[in-house]
Amino acid sequence: MRRQTLLLPVLILIVFGASAGVVFAQDPDIPRFEVGAQAAMLRLDDAGTTGTGVGGRVTWNLSRWMAVEGEANFYPQDNLIASALSFNPDLRVEYKRRRGDMFFGTKMGVRGERFGLFAKARPGIARLSNGGVQCVGDVCALVLLMVPEYRTEFALDLGGVFEVYPSARTVLRFELGDTIIWHRSVAPPCFGASCTSNNLSSRFGAGLRF
Repeated sequence: MRRQTLLLPVLILIVFGASAGVVFAQDPDIPRFEVGAQAAMLRLDDAGTTGTGVGGRVTWNLSRWMAVEGEANFYPQDNLIASALSFNPDLRVEYKRRRGDMFFGTKMGVRGERFGLFAKARPGIARLSNGGVQCVGDVCALVLLMVPEYRTEFALDLGGVFEVYPSARTVLRFELGDTIIWHRSVAPPCFGASCTSNNLSSRFGAGLRF
């Protein structure tokens, strides 16, 4: 994925942020801020594995239909098993990893008294930390040559958000989308060559509005 694709949501955010004062004047009765906690799932499509984690978010409601929000998630176990050599599929390596990600962007849609439905576009970063490697195949001495080097990766979170408002001060929230990661690390799925992966992501959480 080209860098221009990642910069587009940032430009949109700047434009909307510049008009925040006008938006507030049009709709002064909505809750201004939200804080919440969530459970997160990320399925790495290239690897066929799913990591689970926890996170938190903050939301600044500019109007009934638009908000700016940021979130951070931590996945304590994001292990991946990959074939080390194309000519020897029996030699497999397990990469023990932890994952963290952060996103900041816009949420736009429709909001009623009890329900809300939105689309989200949030650029951010994803970071893996190395917990070691372990051989799963027969020629385990080659694992010494497979030490990964992780970098901070650019990411983009796209998808939909469904919200339920049980009361004026509470919110339940479900998200489903595509987390696009631009990989530059010397590690799977790219092993040093830049590539882009599309990964199914979901979150379920609750929050307070004030």
